Amino acid sequence: MVVKQNYRILITWRNVIKNIDKYKHIFNNKKIKFDLIQERQNVKEKTLLKIIHKYDGILCGDDEITKKVIDKAKKLKVISKWGAGMDSIEVEYAKENKIKVFNSPNAFPESVSVYAIGLIIALSRKLLESDRSMRNGKWEKFQGSQLAEKKLGIVGYGRIGRRIAYLAKGFSFDIFVNDINTSLKKNIKKSGFKFLTKKNLFKKVDFLCLAVDLNKKSFHMIGKKEFNLMKKNLILINISRGPVVDQVSLIKALKEKKIAGAGLDVFEYEPLGIKNQLRKMNNCIVSAHNAFNTHEASIQTNNSSIKNLFTGLKI
Repeated sequence: MVVKQNYRILITWRNVIKNIDKYKHIFNNKKIKFDLIQERQNVKEKTLLKIIHKYDGILCGDDEITKKVIDKAKKLKVISKWGAGMDSIEVEYAKENKIKVFNSPNAFPESVSVYAIGLIIALSRKLLESDRSMRNGKWEKFQGSQLAEKKLGIVGYGRIGRRIAYLAKGFSFDIFVNDINTSLKKNIKKSGFKFLTKKNLFKKVDFLCLAVDLNKKSFHMIGKKEFNLMKKNLILINISRGPVVDQVSLIKALKEKKIAGAGLDVFEYEPLGIKNQLRKMNNCIVSAHNAFNTHEASIQTNNSSIKNLFTGLKI
């Protein structure tokens, strides 16, 4: 008689931990033991190095799964990433070490895209200024700008970039797109959008939405040089990854009014420091890497991440 192997996994992502009572029976039925670690943002390399050798699998967020961690992970068979972005994981090195790596690429296009449009509306119509004014007992009128016939630039035409473009159509934007994959030009044109080089796009648009993955080519894609190309009325939206934008150059551009404003859900260093100037700027909306966070998307991604874990363990 073959006895089914018991596996031990580590769960570090808060949305799964928060709902762990809903999933306990699934793990018990599979004879899987689990440990929970929840950090404010992510689990650091230093912590993982001490414990990763115990586990057959990990269901993680943006944890620092480095080469050193992988070298210590002698039992590890699978890494299941909650969500799409895997820049915190040494994916190729993990695969070289026979560790399967999964993510959930279909998790958040709807929630993140709607959030991006929400930031555009809030900034263009000065909704936060109006709200703050009213709460301070005033009755002020804040003049915004309409979206119809404005130029929207989208860098990154993946699932989220495409969804943003589709939603933006409803506001009668003139839409311009750039993507590293130039073979997408035909599809972009068929959708009624225009493909531009990044340089020309930066010069032309009134709203710029970043929807790219973080990699060597996109790191600090927006810096001093790029801000100098932009219109003074430009509003920047970043719902991709923080290091895509050089944060020092961004703060300077906002202070010197080289651009009109920014909607930022992600930052070069997270959590954003308490004393960071971005927290105090009236021409900036900031949120805590939260664009993904809808009830529906979270449930879907919890289920997908657990399924991926089981697939990697072959159970």
